[in-house]
Amino acid sequence: MTQDVRDLLAAAAGLYRDDPRASALLLDCQQRLDQPLRVAFAGAPSSGKTTLAATLGEWPTRALRDLVLLDDPGPADDFPDATVRLVRHLEPDELAAAHPPGGSAFARQSAVNSVLVLSRADEVGAGRIDALLTAKQLARRAWREDPLCTGFLGVIAVAGQLAYGGRSLRDDEFDLLAAFAAVPREELERHVLSVDSFTDPAFPGPIPVETRRSLVVRFGMFGVRLALTLIRTGCDDRVKLSAELVRRSGLGELRDTLAGCFVARAEALKARTAVIRLEALLAAQPRPGGDRLVSRVERFAAAAHDFRELRLIADIRGGRTALSGDPAEEAVRLLGAQGTAPADRLGLEPDADPGEIYDSGLDALRRWRHEAERPDRPHAERTAAHVVVRSTEGLLALFG
Repeated sequence: MTQDVRDLLAAAAGLYRDDPRASALLLDCQQRLDQPLRVAFAGAPSSGKTTLAATLGEWPTRALRDLVLLDDPGPADDFPDATVRLVRHLEPDELAAAHPPGGSAFARQSAVNSVLVLSRADEVGAGRIDALLTAKQLARRAWREDPLCTGFLGVIAVAGQLAYGGRSLRDDEFDLLAAFAAVPREELERHVLSVDSFTDPAFPGPIPVETRRSLVVRFGMFGVRLALTLIRTGCDDRVKLSAELVRRSGLGELRDTLAGCFVARAEALKARTAVIRLEALLAAQPRPGGDRLVSRVERFAAAAHDFRELRLIADIRGGRTALSGDPAEEAVRLLGAQGTAPADRLGLEPDADPGEIYDSGLDALRRWRHEAERPDRPHAERTAAHVVVRSTEGLLALFG
């Protein structure tokens, strides 16, 4: 795919060689194919995008090391390759605003580069101790049932402030929280109901108001209450508490989604960005002979299978197909949801023998061809099976 796009850009460079501005744009498109994938965090003010981007950028994980995370991208970054769109509530007006403009036919067809984040999950249900669980259930339901969530590769509930506080939890903060947790619950309970009660000068004990306020700033009132509960139930050191706060925050699910949907498809998503920018140039500044290049772009778009794979993965996981159970799990794996290497797609060990990979792939191809040709299946289900067949054929083609 990348080489096809390079060829398109080279042809366009010849077409616009006398236009410095267009030439600079095309050169930038070429160069960005060799650069890390750019992921923008987008959302309304106070949606938590800065906190979430900073938390993921400080997290030393191999899964995200090849990403450039952009918080509030400026004019030079108007074309991120993928987007994390943050909303505070799963309300129709916020969800509608989270959808980017439609753009060209190819842009709409390949619009599989966005993840939706319910970014203040700890605020759900007035911040009750079960807020995160409730928020995750709401996010899953919205992805499956709300038409406004159809275009996203996932809808994930994340408590960004909790994740950031957990990732950067200090020893002195743990000691403070442990001291509070040691107070009998019946004595402390009414003082952790709100920020005002927690920072009231009449709060019992010697810990100053400013120290208590700093904990609220770092973790939020929900985070303070959760930390106290976790310490009382076994998180008896900083490392354990830090890990559990991050786990409950939803940050791990977001990381895994970015790794599976963005990192694993980096080349395809960068190619998509380049083609969309090229389409815009061809439309804005038509040139004699440009119609031939437009036709080449259209042929490229029609043959771009990676985007069909991503769309079908999202539809299966979002419950928008008839596939379920083991067939659905095999389908998303063959489509590359767990890695795009042949062994990953087939659920084999990374060092599997080529012969084993080929035989396993052939078995999968036979099964899914049968599903694609069954007259008793609905058309949509057979269409989905055809996409899986195409993926499996591509896998086998690597082995001659």
